[in-house]
Amino acid sequence: MWKKLFRRDVADDRFPVERTWGWELQLSPDTQKAFMEGLRAYHDAGNPVRLHGEHGTLTMSGPPRAISLYVLADRFAVLGKNALKDPEGSVAGLLRSCVAADQPGVLHLRERWLEGEVGGLDRAGVLAAVRAAVGDLGTWYGDADLGFAAVVNEENTLLIDLGEVAEQHRADPSVSIADIVKRLVDAGDDGVTWVKPAE
Repeated sequence: MWKKLFRRDVADDRFPVERTWGWELQLSPDTQKAFMEGLRAYHDAGNPVRLHGEHGTLTMSGPPRAISLYVLADRFAVLGKNALKDPEGSVAGLLRSCVAADQPGVLHLRERWLEGEVGGLDRAGVLAAVRAAVGDLGTWYGDADLGFAAVVNEENTLLIDLGEVAEQHRADPSVSIADIVKRLVDAGDDGVTWVKPAE
């Protein structure tokens, strides 16, 4: 995965990097190369991150976060020449700001988001119930260990905090997980975000 995303084997201009996803197209080729180098350096420095390029997300487990690559790429581009001179420091600073504060495009997940069960469901069960609730909205994927689910359609990707779903279900078991998810999406605040937030 890293070799493909970070393209260690296509590092010179004789082999142009294929630019596929929307967040990549926000960056010039040189800026994209610097951005990816900064992400790789951050990862290699002992801060494991995982890129889901086609879905426009980056995830980390310490602390658990799901972060929009659209938001990161846009902020990296705004840094201009400073980002090109110091991609490692620039990416590290952007990720620190995402980890520190709630903001559009960043989902702050919970450590150990579910111990045991809620409403008879373990982590995998909550994830499956959320999947069933969003199944007709687009392509689905999720991570029961990290505690998030994502729904991908052609325009955007919705990120859902499974810990928030579980907490609301525990507080009122009479409300179905499907209704909780609908309420979160309709409210559009705690527990959900989009990788391309509304401006």
